[in-house]
Amino acid sequence: MFSKGMSLRVQLYLLIGCLSIFSFGAAFYNNVSNMRGYLNEQLASHAQGAAHSLGLSISPYMDEEGLVIAETMTNAIFDSGYYQHITFTDLDGKVLFERTNPQGNFAVPEWFISWFTLHPPVMTSEVSDGWRIAGKLEVQSHAGTSYKSLWDHAVSNLTSTLFQLVIALLCTYFILKSVLTPLNSIEKQAESVIQKRFELNPIKPFTTELRTLVNAINRMIENIQRSFNEHTQLAETLSREVYIDSHTGLPNRRALLKKFESIQAEYEQHGNRFYLGLLSMTSLKQVNDDEGYGSGDDYILSGAQLFSKQINSLQESTLYRISGSEFAFLSSLTEDEAKEVDEHIAASILIESSSRFGNGFAKHSLTRVNHQEDFADVVMRLDNQLVHNQYADKAKGLVSAQGMQKNHSREEWVGILTQFTDYFKNEINHSSSKDFAIKCIPLDKLFDLMLQPVVDDNQSILYVESFVRFKIAGENLSTLDVFAMAERLGLLQDLEQAVVCFIFYKLQHIEHTRVAINISNRALHNPVFTDWLFDLYQKLHRTLPPLLYEFNESGAMLSLESTEKFISRAKQLDIDIAIERFGSSLSSFCYIRNLNIDYIKIDPSYVRDIAESDTRFFVQTVIQICHGIGIKIIAPQVESVVIGEHFSLMNIDGLQGNGLYAVRNFSTIIPANATSTWISALQLNNFSHSTNIEAE
Repeated sequence: MFSKGMSLRVQLYLLIGCLSIFSFGAAFYNNVSNMRGYLNEQLASHAQGAAHSLGLSISPYMDEEGLVIAETMTNAIFDSGYYQHITFTDLDGKVLFERTNPQGNFAVPEWFISWFTLHPPVMTSEVSDGWRIAGKLEVQSHAGTSYKSLWDHAVSNLTSTLFQLVIALLCTYFILKSVLTPLNSIEKQAESVIQKRFELNPIKPFTTELRTLVNAINRMIENIQRSFNEHTQLAETLSREVYIDSHTGLPNRRALLKKFESIQAEYEQHGNRFYLGLLSMTSLKQVNDDEGYGSGDDYILSGAQLFSKQINSLQESTLYRISGSEFAFLSSLTEDEAKEVDEHIAASILIESSSRFGNGFAKHSLTRVNHQEDFADVVMRLDNQLVHNQYADKAKGLVSAQGMQKNHSREEWVGILTQFTDYFKNEINHSSSKDFAIKCIPLDKLFDLMLQPVVDDNQSILYVESFVRFKIAGENLSTLDVFAMAERLGLLQDLEQAVVCFIFYKLQHIEHTRVAINISNRALHNPVFTDWLFDLYQKLHRTLPPLLYEFNESGAMLSLESTEKFISRAKQLDIDIAIERFGSSLSSFCYIRNLNIDYIKIDPSYVRDIAESDTRFFVQTVIQICHGIGIKIIAPQVESVVIGEHFSLMNIDGLQGNGLYAVRNFSTIIPANATSTWISALQLNNFSHSTNIEAE
């Protein structure tokens, strides 16, 4: 019942309540007991007085004839009802006369009589006949009226005692409330610190000890905030100096090179295609010569604004300024999207063209990047196309690349996505938790679950990242193409749900090891999907290992409000959170201060450039920022031991990459003879040290 402990408020209320009840109960019992002793003394005094008085009254009648008169006098006294019994005996102990009153009903509860029993003593008096002792008179008072008096006293005392107890408890409650209210705010402040929210406590408690505690916590949080702000400002300043073009505010050539290498490396995991575009302000020299360098700067800015408007409308796309007159952009596009982008850029350039620009407002070229193609080779192909377009006065600039895998038609995509989603909608979506695993078995023909560990300096697994590859008729499909076409055909949510079901189905073979699941940008902010996701987890959580949800920094920043709601729901279910591609947007890092996250993966572009001193300084600053607010930081895409050593010296918390442990298909980890009940924890020896990805 109290596995998570008991609050100080409850403990104090219980302690004071028990002490109050005990104290007032003991006082009540002692009061009634004292009253009982007083009544016993009164009964003894009453009996003794009656014995002396009656003895003197009957002493003249001690002869045989007079005993009748003595007995009559005794009856007169006894009939008053205040005596239990009166006995007169001679010197030989012979009873001359005796009167006894039965116990009867005292009009008092029996339990009260048994708790507070009265014991009226038997008092004696010698009766004289002149100079001779005639006999002994014994008198015992009746306890009936005394019990009634004791009961009335007990009821009256209990009433007053309970009233005092209630008043005391009410006073105690209000006093404790005034003391504990600031303590409650301190507790909330401590919880907010645990959740990476550093908020000052405005309450100034009256209690000096609590005031000291509040001031100490506030000063600590102020120091954390100051340190966070200083490191954040330093990192942002360094980022602007190294990766931002000062004139346009766009990322520079160095940022482009880093991003290009990072995206090329991700082809190994997801098989995603991407495009590189080149935009040349072909009339810059003319504008500078005719109108001056100030007009040339304005010309470049107008181009930056025009191209930014076009590029920012695309997902996962960034515009760069790579030289005085040239811009470039990277974007993960499908073939159809690339054609649309080419047409839109050509149309916008045509609108801006006028007689002012003798060589045209700008020219552009766009090409898909081959797997493992060097940046220089791609740029050369684009430069040649720009020269050709300039000479031929050609508006469009989409360049075809050789050696690309075949593209599927729209009809083929409809058939592929129907296979991916229809089975989920018809069979899995309405299955019970008992039938879930059986229903998901056919998904093995459509999806592959890939795993890669994240390890710390001690070669222990922090968690294992999972992601899904799509396959159809023996062909591996680009993850980007699958999701892009699913969105275009209105099947994105069904596809994401089918993927999650497949992952949950496979993870039922794993225990203890925490496994990361990637959440797409759209899914993160889709309330229908998130409600379904958390409901499914609650239904299956007993069969699943500990989970971690990963999502991109760009996705988190789309709506911090919905991101916080998603994180809050995950935390309620003990699910960890990681943000990947941290720093890719080259924007402020302050947003992480208010997110209750556990891990941050720095953008892979910084990992490949870690040998550069300024990059190391930047990453070290990011590490200090994250460690200062209790977030662990991970370096992904570590492709060599040398890169791993650089990060180990920087106190990074985790490393991931083919240079350490290659991506592995989950089907090769499960034993060949495994049954549906096979469960095991993932170990590092499940993964290969080879830098080459396992063939599938």
